Amino acid sequence: MVVLIVSIQPAVGQSLDGCGLPLPGGADRDSGLGERTIQNRQGQRFLLAPSLTARHTTTDNVALTPDGEKESSNVSEIVPAFTFCQNRPGLRTQIDYRAELLYYSDDTNRNDVRHQLNASNTAELADNTAFLDLDAQFDQRPLSVSEAFGGNRGLDTGNTEDVLDLRASPYINQDLGPAGSMQARYAFETTDHEERKDRDTDRHIGSVRLASPAAADPVSWLGSIRSERIERDESSASDETSYLDNAFVELGYRVRGRLTLTARSGLETENLPDGGYDRFGSEYWEAGGRWSNDRTRIEARFGKRFFDDTYFAAINHRAGRITGNLSYQEVQDVRADEDNPEPDVALSKRLNASASYEKGRSTVTVNVFDDRADFIRSGEERDRIGVDTRWRWQFQPRTTLTPSLDWQQLDDRNGIDNDIYGARISLTRLLSPEMQAGVTLRREERDSDDPSVEYRENAITLEITRVF
Repeated sequence: MVVLIVSIQPAVGQSLDGCGLPLPGGADRDSGLGERTIQNRQGQRFLLAPSLTARHTTTDNVALTPDGEKESSNVSEIVPAFTFCQNRPGLRTQIDYRAELLYYSDDTNRNDVRHQLNASNTAELADNTAFLDLDAQFDQRPLSVSEAFGGNRGLDTGNTEDVLDLRASPYINQDLGPAGSMQARYAFETTDHEERKDRDTDRHIGSVRLASPAAADPVSWLGSIRSERIERDESSASDETSYLDNAFVELGYRVRGRLTLTARSGLETENLPDGGYDRFGSEYWEAGGRWSNDRTRIEARFGKRFFDDTYFAAINHRAGRITGNLSYQEVQDVRADEDNPEPDVALSKRLNASASYEKGRSTVTVNVFDDRADFIRSGEERDRIGVDTRWRWQFQPRTTLTPSLDWQQLDDRNGIDNDIYGARISLTRLLSPEMQAGVTLRREERDSDDPSVEYRENAITLEITRVF
């Protein structure tokens, strides 16, 4: 159980800017009800928005089993939910909670209640100096990508578990005058898995960062030290502690206009295949540059680390109707999720790209990712790539059409390749300032080297939501 106590008192300068109202149907089934609710309540001291959703789904494969084992089902859901948001000087809080009550008319043994919570709180403890972040998440996640899993909560695959994430992070910002600015932060993060306790981890993260002031231009400097300790649950078969440490000094010089060249030298911890580690024992270097204007920022670096040549790149662009982001990085991390039977240190290479185009009442978005990991202790390799596209078209003032396509290819821990496809089209209609209704057609499909996890599913969902 998570208890978050929030003070609800009037304050000068308070508004609902930055607040969100995520509805149970998600972005695909929101005709603008969430945004309109916040607009209509601007000027209130806080946002408190209970809602009730009724949903019915007819599916031809409720458990996502192979074609010869498919079971059709009618799934009815009642989803009470609420959002609380407060944004005032010194305190910002957002809490989103929902309970999904599922009723399967064809097999009542499947009936269930599922809870989701997403809560965040930032408090200013001392004027412009000391702050505290608190976060809590409770959700259902796949036990294994080797088994069938889907994005719709009404499906009963038997391959999910409850997962609780908690985070507390106090930090200090300090202006040091000609020496620049400093931030010191500590964070404690804990993850609790209902079924797989061997995936439970506690993380302790401490960092100090010193950046040069603007007055030092054309010279700049950046110093950082960060230490992360990852502790596994005592029931884990591999109960070693892992460290992800990094300390560096970066010097920059603006050579011309908006172009700055940078050089970085540092030390990091090398985790070893036998479970040991060499803390701050591996030297590395990176060199590159950054360039920016009012619409675009570009940064790139090349270097040498203990595992290989290393690269970093980030591009952010915003101009008119187009927004785009591209990033590539190579990092050490510890993974304790549905991809791994045990937490393990991974050398990860991650590429993420996104773009959106907005014109009038139409918005098209595309997201691409490529996540490749080499695990140090198990020696396994894991690849996961994918793309999803979405077109949101508000062809009438209160009616929205949202088709979407997604695909991902992954190899699981057994080395089996899987291709997972999804296609959906949703039509939603705002019936009143407080109510909307919608219908969604979807198809999900999985092709695999393992025929026992292949599936095809078609479904239709009817939904109505009322915000109070």
